[in-house]
Amino acid sequence: MISTGINGIDEMLGGGIPGGSTVLYSMEPGVDGQLFMISTLISALSKGLSCLVILPHTTFDVFKHDAARKRGCTLDIFNKKIVFVDVVDRERIVKSSRSRSEAQRAWEKKVKKVCTENAVDVVFVYLDLLYEDLGLDGALAIADTAKISKETTIIVEHLNLEGRPLMNTFISHSSFDLIITIGSAVSFMPQFNYFTLLHTSWSQIPSRSVPFITAEGKVVPYIPKIVVTGPAQAGKSTFVTNASDIGFSVDRRGTTGDPTTVAMDFGWLRWKDFDITLYGTPGQQRFDSLVPTLLSHAMGVVLLIDATKPQALERARHHLQLIQDKHLPMIVAANKSDLPDTMSDSEIRKELRLRKEVPIFFISATRKADVRLVLESLVDFITQFSY
Repeated sequence: MISTGINGIDEMLGGGIPGGSTVLYSMEPGVDGQLFMISTLISALSKGLSCLVILPHTTFDVFKHDAARKRGCTLDIFNKKIVFVDVVDRERIVKSSRSRSEAQRAWEKKVKKVCTENAVDVVFVYLDLLYEDLGLDGALAIADTAKISKETTIIVEHLNLEGRPLMNTFISHSSFDLIITIGSAVSFMPQFNYFTLLHTSWSQIPSRSVPFITAEGKVVPYIPKIVVTGPAQAGKSTFVTNASDIGFSVDRRGTTGDPTTVAMDFGWLRWKDFDITLYGTPGQQRFDSLVPTLLSHAMGVVLLIDATKPQALERARHHLQLIQDKHLPMIVAANKSDLPDTMSDSEIRKELRLRKEVPIFFISATRKADVRLVLESLVDFITQFSY
């Protein structure tokens, strides 16, 4: 296995990329996804693998400088394991070739010679200028030429100007064993970047999209904000407290003597490779004007209800409408399900008029395992949500 250098992706792939695979990192215009390719390159070099980087667009000195700036790691320490074919080689080929087919043969000869002489294990191909010079089939043929053995792994970066139809072509023609797209979402929520595990040939992994940030030279899967909302006394403060590594609640005693949240609950947790911030909303009607603001910029929502109080579901429907207006991924957590007179799944769905695809989890917010299961399921739901 070859690590992508990105823990969230390696985990979804079952440990990384099998040797001998052909991989595509496909970027949408305007998205800075260069760290994906560089992270995988450094991972391969750190494992002691011999690597070729094909750079038709720049010199190897500029590339090494950019890699050090982005990743915080100099490639010079891997000089014995890395070799480049760069823009200087491209210019020689362009000047000496009288036709596209002649340029194609020159590229294939050059790449095959370098791979053989250096016993290259992993080839990194920046495809765009090859695509421009040789056409798509010709550019992909260069990558195929680099595969000097069944164990040679090919990693390709490509700026996709043709959208999903091109990805469908790659999938249908089995051009790549793994396709990861890197895009940006701008509708419904603030703009954020996300990567999508679009296709794998070796397993039936469902397509999923994961928001990410870059921090300290790494790609970090990131679910920045999950909101826990619902009627008063449903157990939101208990949920947030038991979910969080660090958290606090702004409570006071209500008219019944029970604690009630007057601002919000706040918590932070590190779960697998995700950094998650939790916000719990107050449930009383007089605080309803705060809820849309808290839902803004959220990546997902837990609608928490008291499974023993059918009379509170009318208030829950109000919260549900606010969530649906924001077009957010959501799940329902039916709290206090360990107590008598718990409503059934069908009763809750009927009263809330809940869509079939929205899951309901019967939990006790006092049990950390129940709370973490809800969050794990919501994160999974978020990664499969259509942005």
